[in-house]
This record gives sequence, C-alpha cells and structure tokens, in this order.
Amino acid sequence: MNQKKPAKIGIIANTAYSEDIRPFFGEFLHWLNSEHIDFCVEREFADLAEYPYGKPISDLLNESDMIVVLGGDGTILRASHLVGDRGTPIVGIRFGRLGFLAELSEKTFSTELKAILNGKYKLDERMVLSVHISTENKIFHALNDVVIYRGHSSKLTTIHVNIDGSYMNTFRADGIIVATPTGSTAYSLSCGGPILVPGLDGMVISPICPHMLSNRPTVVHGDSRIEMIFDDVADGCRLSVDGRQDMAVNEKTVVKIDKASCTARLVRAENSSFFSVVRNKLKWTQ
Repeated sequence: MNQKKPAKIGIIANTAYSEDIRPFFGEFLHWLNSEHIDFCVEREFADLAEYPYGKPISDLLNESDMIVVLGGDGTILRASHLVGDRGTPIVGIRFGRLGFLAELSEKTFSTELKAILNGKYKLDERMVLSVHISTENKIFHALNDVVIYRGHSSKLTTIHVNIDGSYMNTFRADGIIVATPTGSTAYSLSCGGPILVPGLDGMVISPICPHMLSNRPTVVHGDSRIEMIFDDVADGCRLSVDGRQDMAVNEKTVVKIDKASCTARLVRAENSSFFSVVRNKLKWTQ
C-alpha cells in the first residue's frame, strides 16, 4: 500500500547502546546521504557519536515526517511518548534484546528502509492508554502498559477494580498490569496474560502473582473505563507507565485508565506479519 513519502526523517537512538550503535551509525548516515535522504539526529545521541550536527529533540520532532529509531522496544516506547499526539510515524531498526516493535534489522535495513521511504509500507494504528492518577496533576499516556508493583516490599497489595463504574473484583497480589494489545506481549504475557493482535480494541487486566489462583487475566473492551482503588498498600508500592514514569501509590491514590484519543503510528514493511514476528520472538514450533 502506497503511503506518503517522508520529506525528512528524524533519528532517535538508545544512548545506553551507543557503543553497539556507533559503528552502524556512520554506515547509516553514509547510506542516507548516498540516497539523498534529508535527516536530522537527536542531539543527545549525536554528542555521544561525535556527530557535530545534532538537534534538540523539540526541533527534530517539529521538522520530521517520520521517526527512525535505532534501538529496541524501550527506545520505540520513548519515541512514542516524545511524538505524543503529533501522529508522526515511527519505524525501528533493531538493537538490544528481545523485542516486538522494531521492524527492521541493521543487516537488511537498506532494502527495507528504502522501500519504506519510497512510501511502500503499512501503518499500524496502535491503541494508547490515558492514565489519570489522583495524586498527580497531569495525564499520562501508555503504549504498552500501566503496572502497579509492590516495590521492595514482600507484602501483598489490595486493589479494588471497577469497570465502567461496576465492581469487578478485589485483587490481593504483588501488583496488577493493565496492558494494550501492544503491551500484551510484554510483562502481561509473563504473568499468563493472552496475546492480543494489534488491531484488537481491548485491554488486558493481569494480576501479578495473585493470592487467589482463581484470579486470572481478563480482557475488557477498549472503550472501558478502569478504576483502581487501593487498600492495605505495600510499603514502597509504585505505579509505572510504560516503564518510564514511576511514582508512589498509597491508600489515597485512585487510578483511572481508559483509551486515549491519540494513537501511536508504527511503520510496517509491506510483507510484515504480526504472527511471523510472534513465532520468531517466542520460538514457536514452525
């Protein structure tokens, strides 16, 4: 499917993998120049890579028609947070460990990325969660998940969950995860949650090590409003949004989660298949 060709791309890279990425970075920039592709590089990584023309992230976001991420899923999550509601498409070139979001490989990027920059790609519109926390004065967004966890304490936390104003259940557990379809292959999966295909309009509620074995992961409609009220909170209990924002939770905290009005737009190659990625990453029998 032919899409809009980006006039300029912005490059965001994982600084934690700078030693691994730097050898590729020089090759990548040489390729972009040889293909006459206009680009800019986030200053934070440019400084580490000794590239003298880095730009502040605000300028990069304003100038770019597509974001190319050098890193893994965590870097793509960061890019999605930076992009926010701009709707700028994001494509990843894989570095790091197991990941489901980075579409391209450093070994085969030239063929795949050339096709993408010529408008031959698919766009995945991924659900984003809107997270309101009573103790904070802002709305947070999550592409992957919202995680309540007990921190350093060994004590269980009691969490009352309401769905659309109706009482669902009270969980006594190490914590709880609310995941999007994108996040269903992350922490939620390791807690026994199901895999949701990316286009599904739903959320997974997965208790972490629940005291009652009958407390199982549950899928609710994407238009649901999830409300969590806390009781008997473990010392050091925390709430994490996409593994980035991290804040304390106590008995006075109320968390409300629903579908955000914005989406994350992930670029996929024309021949890309979600189940091919899952089979490869999870080592399913082929």
